[in-house]
Amino acid sequence: MLRHLALNLPANAVRHNHPGGTATVATGVHEKLAFIEVVNTGPVLDPGEVPALFEPFQRGAKRGSKGFGLGLAVVRAITLTHHGEVVAARRPGGGLTVRVDLPHRPHSEPLEKGTGRGPLGFGADASR
Repeated sequence: MLRHLALNLPANAVRHNHPGGTATVATGVHEKLAFIEVVNTGPVLDPGEVPALFEPFQRGAKRGSKGFGLGLAVVRAITLTHHGEVVAARRPGGGLTVRVDLPHRPHSEPLEKGTGRGPLGFGADASR
């Protein structure tokens, strides 16, 4: 699911961008959170549009017929499944910044004995 999230965010930023616009992706770890942040230079959004973009089948008013309006709804669902947080902010010149923060467990951190879960409660098979 995390792979789908990491592919879906940039694809969504490119799909809903201007011809010749830019989309940037940043990833990293800050404190105990792993993050991915995607920024694009798409159309100017009204402030009230941003929360609705996370609802299924919703698209920005100026986005035309591109896509089905599921991209950010899927990102939100995956993020919440992994106990993370997703935030979006419109950019004054147009476009959107979307950031997903997820609890980070270093690869060297052992699983809790006998539970199959790490200290944050994730199963051994959870991709991190």
